[in-house]
Amino acid sequence: MKKIKILLAPNSYKECADSVEVSKLFEKYLNVNNDFEIFKYPITDGGDGFLDVLNNNNQLINITYSITTPYDNSKFDCTVGYDKKNKIIYIESAKILGLQLIPQDKRHPIYLNSKGLGELLDQIRKSVINKEININKVVIGVGGTGTNDLGLGLCSVFGMKLIDIDGKETDIIPEFYHNTDKILWSKPELPFIIETIVDVNIPLLGEAGATYQFAAQKGAMETEIELLELGFNKIINILNNNKLNILANSLSGAGGGLAAGLSHFFDAECTSSFENLRADKVLIRMMEQADYVITGEGIFDKTSLFGKGASAIIKISDNLNKKVFLCCGKIEKDSVKMLSKNIIPIEMNKKTIDNKYKKYFEEEVKIASSKIINLIFR
Repeated sequence: MKKIKILLAPNSYKECADSVEVSKLFEKYLNVNNDFEIFKYPITDGGDGFLDVLNNNNQLINITYSITTPYDNSKFDCTVGYDKKNKIIYIESAKILGLQLIPQDKRHPIYLNSKGLGELLDQIRKSVINKEININKVVIGVGGTGTNDLGLGLCSVFGMKLIDIDGKETDIIPEFYHNTDKILWSKPELPFIIETIVDVNIPLLGEAGATYQFAAQKGAMETEIELLELGFNKIINILNNNKLNILANSLSGAGGGLAAGLSHFFDAECTSSFENLRADKVLIRMMEQADYVITGEGIFDKTSLFGKGASAIIKISDNLNKKVFLCCGKIEKDSVKMLSKNIIPIEMNKKTIDNKYKKYFEEEVKIASSKIINLIFR
């Protein structure tokens, strides 16, 4: 009898399991049924698990640098992926600025910045100059960050200064952005170009923008959200007044404005994860051959529909008229209403979203796999 073909293409489950691990778990519990032929193609939208997926699909060399945490001056070791053949360094912003690095009591993005990423880029620059590595491009997966600083923190490593209304230099953290009067900046010469892959397609400013949509998830209180948005507007207005040709509605809000900062201050090219996935010929071929597709992420809500990995798989599957099992720790009801009939939502045990998610996650995958088997053969 011809076997049913199932493609496993999950995104990572934030602070729980990366997409490579999730794929292996689903394969383990679906394999109890010999009627399935299972293909794995874990995906990444640039956020959590970006490097793990690249390492799964390519042979990268791990290089470790010591950089500063987003919340104090303590140091930690950060790994990047070196594609020696194609002369590319891959960076996952979630490993440098992500929530998993930030203690619960420090999760207030108004006091955090992206300085660590600037230190990392500067050390990579020195590695190139010292001929320790040979690259011409740095690709940064932007997503899963706990920061909301417009990328100004990383710019501080390369000489950026903020001057307040009293003519004094201030610390480059969002708390002080709204009092900024002048920005001093000169673009550094880097021996490589920068490209970003963003996990969401959202504007920088406004109710649909970075701060209002994601700052609360990063720990910002309502009053802090207002101050963050005010600060972003102040910075953009200063740049406009300096005739630097900033158009806020053309800048990406991904990564708390990190993509916008890299785009403007470093001329980084910004690519959406959806476009990357849609152009992935291997993925598309696997989806065409599959009878069913399984995807998912930790929480599926209205922000997922901005182009995150699972929603990209759903859109591609709709075009191919494929049935999709959307397996997530939590699925927002209003989001389900926006999905086609080909999408079958499976909300996994809600322990996924509390502080014991890691302990229970494998059991949740086991239960979801059993539900999928029953739905296929009912």
